[in-house]
Amino acid sequence: MAENAPEPPGIGGRPRREPPSDGRGGKLELSEGRRSHDAPRAVTVLGIMTKITLSSLGLVLALIAAACSGSDNHADIGAAEESPGSTVVVVNREAAPISEFGMFDGSSSTFADYGGQPLVVNFWASWCPSCVAEMAAAFRPAQENLGDEIAFLGLNIQDERDDALRLVEETGVLFDLGDDSLGDLYLEFGGIGMPFTIFIDADGFIVERHNGPLTEAQLLDMIEEAFSS
Repeated sequence: MAENAPEPPGIGGRPRREPPSDGRGGKLELSEGRRSHDAPRAVTVLGIMTKITLSSLGLVLALIAAACSGSDNHADIGAAEESPGSTVVVVNREAAPISEFGMFDGSSSTFADYGGQPLVVNFWASWCPSCVAEMAAAFRPAQENLGDEIAFLGLNIQDERDDALRLVEETGVLFDLGDDSLGDLYLEFGGIGMPFTIFIDADGFIVERHNGPLTEAQLLDMIEEAFSS
């Protein structure tokens, strides 16, 4: 009879596993709480992981966008002329960060060390095609013309030191060479693309920010605009 028919085998022909007994001939049912007792722990772990990753998310997205903005050909000198960027004029006086950073020569420095002289800060990397173009086409001639009046600081970001030094030699830039290997200063200044240039006046206040490459003419115009008053 149908009521005495054996139960069908489990998956793969294995015997079906009976649920545990309640000791009175009945079958125990797992409560909803028991089924989901691990859920709060999973949510907690997920929250911790989220906090850890969000701090670097802005930098990762900015650098991915920068890396995708051009080819990897370091010989593409002059491409900066074809890539307009965005400039932000800082209306309210905003002091440059007080953070200390390392220099390529092994010393340490701060932006306050440049007090009394206008300062142009350029974030660059050997893996950024637009940076390579800008360094040779804009910064080298500007530094040759204005090096006695304006200080130039190049902050190398997330790069191999040998690759960075090789690029400096190839382009002939006259930067003071600083290191922002983790991108902390880049984020503190509000960078959203590469290259990224900051103009700081002689009193240590940020005057302008520019995301994207500059031509020589654009760089000279921005220097005059930022430091003429």
